[in-house]
Amino acid sequence: MAIPTFKSSAVALSSTNRTTVYTTPSLSRAVVTSVMIANVDASSAATIKLEWYDASATTYFALTGAYSVAANGYLIISDTPMYFDTGDLLTATAGAADDLTVTAFVEEYSTGF
Repeated sequence: MAIPTFKSSAVALSSTNRTTVYTTPSLSRAVVTSVMIANVDASSAATIKLEWYDASATTYFALTGAYSVAANGYLIISDTPMYFDTGDLLTATAGAADDLTVTAFVEEYSTGF
C-alpha cells in the first residue's frame, strides 16, 4: 500500500480568470480532503467558483456554482473527498480580484517510479 504525502496548495486570486489551485503530479493520484476559501476583503462579499479539470476527458466540471463568501468570511468544503488522477486540476475563479485565497489540503499517492 502506498504511503501518502500530505500537502497544502494555496493561491491568492489576483484576477477573475480561472486559476489553478492544485495539479496532480505525473505518476500520482491524489485525494483532495478539504478546501478552504477565505475572503480577505473587510467590506464586500466575493463569489467563488471551484472546478475539477478531468485530464482524461479534457473537460472542466463545476464543483460549486458562484458561491458568495461574506466579507472577512470563509468557506470550508470537506463533505466528501475528491479523487484526482495524474494531470487533473482543481481550479478557482473569483468574482472579484484580490479578495479571495484558496487552500487545498491534499493526500498524494505515487503510482509508479
